[in-house]
Amino acid sequence: MAAAGTLALLVGAVRLPADPAVLMIGPLVAGLAVAVVLATGPARPGPLAPAATIGAGAASIALTAWLRTIADPGTEPDAATGLWILLEPALLLVLVYAAVRWSPPRAAIASAAAAGTATALIVQRMLTGEPFLSLLAASALWLVPALVAGAAAWYLRWSAAERERTVERARQDQRLSLAGELHDFVAHDVSEIVARAQAGRMVLAGDDPKLATLLEQIETAGVRALESMDRTVHALQQDTARHPVGGLDDIDALARRFAASGDVAVVVDRRLPGGAGRENGAVAYRAVVEALTNVRRHAPTAAKVSIVLAEEDGWLRVTVADDGRGAPRSKSRASAGLGLPGITERAERLGGIVEAGPREPRGWQVAVRLPLGQGAST
Repeated sequence: MAAAGTLALLVGAVRLPADPAVLMIGPLVAGLAVAVVLATGPARPGPLAPAATIGAGAASIALTAWLRTIADPGTEPDAATGLWILLEPALLLVLVYAAVRWSPPRAAIASAAAAGTATALIVQRMLTGEPFLSLLAASALWLVPALVAGAAAWYLRWSAAERERTVERARQDQRLSLAGELHDFVAHDVSEIVARAQAGRMVLAGDDPKLATLLEQIETAGVRALESMDRTVHALQQDTARHPVGGLDDIDALARRFAASGDVAVVVDRRLPGGAGRENGAVAYRAVVEALTNVRRHAPTAAKVSIVLAEEDGWLRVTVADDGRGAPRSKSRASAGLGLPGITERAERLGGIVEAGPREPRGWQVAVRLPLGQGAST
């Protein structure tokens, strides 16, 4: 695109030259600057794009000063010349937008100021013999489009940054919560080890001091591990309140609470011959919570929600589907909220997958698949 635009400008300069030709300097330089900005792109911010923008603004300001002090304004411009005159501020507006939207803060201020000032001063080339206040008002009027372009770019930049910060905070909260859950799971297992070591020391050690010492060391190491986990999780979570971890056994109560809070019928269909493990159960519970939250938020007309818990070929499948009115929309809820990305991250840590999308003839479905390992019966 950058090369095509530059080529079009060069062809235009040859086929439709301005009169005088010096009026093409500003548009050509601004066009080259736009090409540099497009070539570098927002994904590769660097000093080249701001430098090109500042150079284009400086060239335009210098041309304006030269035309005001030296050149003769001449007669009414023809169509080709008028096109070149209008093309220059349009390209400078693109540079203002790109600078504010993607350049580093200091570079954005300098480059946007240069391009915006150049845009405001272009009108001075066409005004001669006017009072100072008239000249000032004309430049202020021509500055408005640059201010609008800069404001729009700043808003989009702020929105994107705020979105990233919100996502990062949500991910941090998810990681802290996950750390607490893992602490609960590991603490349960280590507590069992400590209890068995205590029982073994009391029942089996007898007169064998070596066995008694070994079991005591195991018990001490287990207690120390539990204390270490408590300190680590407490330091990570600081003052964050901990909530009990839900599992597959808590989904029925969750469904009843959700149904009681509105007019939606919730049906839970269990097809699990055994357990699914604490980790899988926690992720499944969180997924159901998030799916039901999205039903309440995005499908207020839904009359029925079905929750299916099934085992399929060594996988735990959790499906939450609603019958929200209206035709399915592919992205109406896929990008809403931050819970599904967090659930996806948790499921992927366990080797699972999460899929969410519209269902026919209407409604939305969230499906989570988690591998069932050797601990599925616990």
